[in-house]
Amino acid sequence: MLRQNRGMIPFEHTRGLGWARFFAWTSVGLGLTALVVSVTVPLALQLGRVVWVVLFATFAIWAAFMAVPRYREARRRGSWLVVVGAALGIATFGLMVYAAVAFILAGYYDTVIPMLPNWAAGGGPGPAPAVGVFAR
Repeated sequence: MLRQNRGMIPFEHTRGLGWARFFAWTSVGLGLTALVVSVTVPLALQLGRVVWVVLFATFAIWAAFMAVPRYREARRRGSWLVVVGAALGIATFGLMVYAAVAFILAGYYDTVIPMLPNWAAGGGPGPAPAVGVFAR
């Protein structure tokens, strides 16, 4: 007996509304975390750190797009969480492309364009600065 194809979802065990909600909330969590990391963590003018933030932003976009067919299969209207998660991921991705361009211009061409202060902070030789009760 042939099995009927029930849509475009490639894995049977990730069907349903529960998985749609899981992917939607995951996209929001990953997108928000990536955006917060991109503006708070010192990137030290290193492109490798930018790549890691872009990786998590891409996972946020991917999770949002994984939720859409599951909502459609459950015959539900798409969730606003999908849009928010994808938007956060895309915003972080765009911000990190700008950061990469700023790092390349600053490092290779000695041209400085406006960037967040923490993108240049945290680099250089020597020990990390002390924070809190251990600071002298």
